[in-house]
Amino acid sequence: MTAASETRRLLRVGETPRSGPVDADSLERAIEGAVVVETDFPAALDRVTNGDVDGAVVDHRESGFDGIAFLRAVRQDRPSFPVVLVPATDDGNVARRAVEENVIAYVPASGDDTLELVAEQVEQHVEARSGEHGRVRMPISDLTAQEEQRLKERAMDEAPVGMTIADATLPDEPLIYVNDAFERITGYSKQETVGVNCRFLQGPDTEIEKTHEIRDALDAGESVSVEMRNYHKDGSEFWNELKITPIRDDEGEITNFVAFQQDVTERKEAELQLERERERLQRLLDRINGLIGDVTEIVVTADSTDEVYARSAERIEADEAISRAWIGEYDPGARVVRTRAGGDGEIDLTADDAGPLAAAIDEQSLVRLDDAPADPVGCRDEETGVVIPLTYRRTTYGVLAVYSRAQPFDEEETTVLQALGRSIGAAVNDLLSKQTVTTDTVIEIGVELHDETPLTRLARALGERAVHENTLIRHDGDLLLLFEVDGETDAVVDAAESIPEVIGVTVLADEDDPMVEVAVERPSFVGTLSEFGAQITTVEFDANAVELRFGVATEQNGRAIVDELEDSYETVELVAYHESDQPAQTRQGFRAAVEDELTARQLTALQKAYVSGFFEWPRRSDGDQLAASMDVVPSTFYQHLRAAEKKLLTAFFEGDT
Repeated sequence: MTAASETRRLLRVGETPRSGPVDADSLERAIEGAVVVETDFPAALDRVTNGDVDGAVVDHRESGFDGIAFLRAVRQDRPSFPVVLVPATDDGNVARRAVEENVIAYVPASGDDTLELVAEQVEQHVEARSGEHGRVRMPISDLTAQEEQRLKERAMDEAPVGMTIADATLPDEPLIYVNDAFERITGYSKQETVGVNCRFLQGPDTEIEKTHEIRDALDAGESVSVEMRNYHKDGSEFWNELKITPIRDDEGEITNFVAFQQDVTERKEAELQLERERERLQRLLDRINGLIGDVTEIVVTADSTDEVYARSAERIEADEAISRAWIGEYDPGARVVRTRAGGDGEIDLTADDAGPLAAAIDEQSLVRLDDAPADPVGCRDEETGVVIPLTYRRTTYGVLAVYSRAQPFDEEETTVLQALGRSIGAAVNDLLSKQTVTTDTVIEIGVELHDETPLTRLARALGERAVHENTLIRHDGDLLLLFEVDGETDAVVDAAESIPEVIGVTVLADEDDPMVEVAVERPSFVGTLSEFGAQITTVEFDANAVELRFGVATEQNGRAIVDELEDSYETVELVAYHESDQPAQTRQGFRAAVEDELTARQLTALQKAYVSGFFEWPRRSDGDQLAASMDVVPSTFYQHLRAAEKKLLTAFFEGDT
C-alpha cells in the first residue's frame, strides 16, 4: 500500500452505492483508500464544495439518481473536480452530455469489468491528500493554461462518442480536431481528416435534404441534430446521429463548430424495418378489405351455388398477389372433387397425387401445395399455393385452391383465405338448405335419440294419463305438443308443469274428450336441423327415446346433421335414410308459401284450431278456450282464424300447381 493511496478519500454517490457492480466496500478495497457514501444529492454536493473528498464516483439512472445533474452542480464551484460517471446503461446521449460537463471518465455499469475500470480511472485522475486531513487537488483556476488544455483534450479524446471541431473562420470549414471515438466509428485516421471538411463521410445515398438542413442551421448560427446515412472508410453505410453546435468568441462571433457523432445503425435499421412492416401490413390490409368485401357481397347476393363458385373464384383470381384460383365441389359418396370454377375436371381423392386435397377436406384445414405434384392440384413453375376447405361447421362442401408467382402466402394472407373458405362454405350451406323446399328430390332421414331429454322426462311424468297426438313447431323453435287426456286434466297439467323445460300448459278441451297443449322450450335438435335447412316432418317420443323424421336437399347436409346430433346426444341411431322424388309443388313448398302469407297470430290460431279438434264434429274444443290460450278475446281469435282460412283456401284453389 502506497502512502498516496492511504490518504486518498473518495465519495461514492447514488441511490444504492453499497450495492451493484461498483459497491462502496469493493471500491474501497480496489483503490486502497477511504470511501464515504452519500445517497442524498445536497449532502453529497456539500462534501465536494467543502473539500472533504478528493474525487467522486457517481451513479446515473434515467429514472433515479441524476448523475449528470450532480456533475453539472459540481462544476459550478469545482470545474476540475475529478468525477467518474457510472451510468446504468451505455447510452450515447448520456455520454455526450457527460463530456459536455467535463467528466473525467465515463464507465457504464453494464460492463463485465466495471469495478476494475473505475479503480483505474480513480488511480489515474484522483490525487491523494498530502496528509490525513489535507485538502483536495487544486481547482482548475489554479492550473496553468497548459495543464487545463491537457485536461480538456484528454476528456475529449477519451469520450465514448465521436467528436470533431471545425474552424468556422477558414474557407470550407476544415476539421482541426477529431477524437479517438471518431476514428473508431468512421475508420478514418486523424491524419486523413484534419484539414478537410467533414463531408467526406457523405456518399451516394446520403439524404440531400439532411445536408441542406445542416447547412441552413449553421448559416443561421444555430445548433442542429439529424440522423443521416454516412459512409465508413471501407465504403459501407452507417446511420450517424449527428449533433452540431456553434462556438462563439467573446464578441459573439462564431469561431468553431463542435460536432458529436454516434453510430445508431442498429436502432435505425430496426426502426426502418418496423416502418417497412407497417407499410406492408397497410397495403395488405387495403387488399384484404377489398377482397373480403367483394366476396362477402358475392355470397350474400348469389342465387345459386354455381354463381357463388364462379364469381368467388373470379374475384379471388383478380387479386394482385394471386396468379390463378379454382374451386371444386366435394362429393363424399364418390370421394371425388369436381371442378366448378377456374378449371374443368374430376379429381379422385384416393389417388396418391391428390393427397393435399384429401388432407384439406379430411382435416378441415389449410394445406400448402408447394411440394405437391403439378398435376392435378400442385404448383406450376415458380408458383406457390394453398388449398382451403369450403366448410360450414363440420361439413366440407368443396375446396378453394389459390396460387401465386410471388412470395409464399404469409400468415395474414392464409388467415384471410381460410376466412373466405368459411364464408363461401356458409353461403353454399344456406343455398342448399333452401333447396329442401324447392328441389325435385329430397333425402328423408329418420333418427332416434336414446338420451335423457325434456321430451322423455315429460313422457315419464305424464305416464298413461295422456297420449301424444300431434306436434307443431313454432317460428321460434318452441314445440307445441297436443295430448289426449284419459281422466282429469288437472293431474296432467300438474305433471307437465313439473318439467323445467315446459313453458306453458293450456287445457283446450275439458269435457267429453279432454285435450291439453304443452309448450316446450326449443330443444337443441330443432336448432341443429333448422341450421342445415332440414324440414322436420315428425317428432315422436316416449319415456326412452325421441324419434325425428326430416328431409334435406343434399347428402352433405344429412351427414352434417347426424354428426351434429352425435356430438349433442349420447346415442343416435339412424333408422331411415332414402332419397325420394318430390312433385313439382312439394308439400314443404306449399306449406312454406302459405306460412309466408300468414301473420304469426293467424298461423297460431290455425294451428291451435287444427290440433285441438276444433274442425272435427262434434268439436273437441271451442273458440273461447282457444282464445284464452292465445290471451285474446274470442272475437279476435275468430278474426285471425277466418283470415287464415281464407289465405289457405286461396293458396289451394288459386295457387300455382
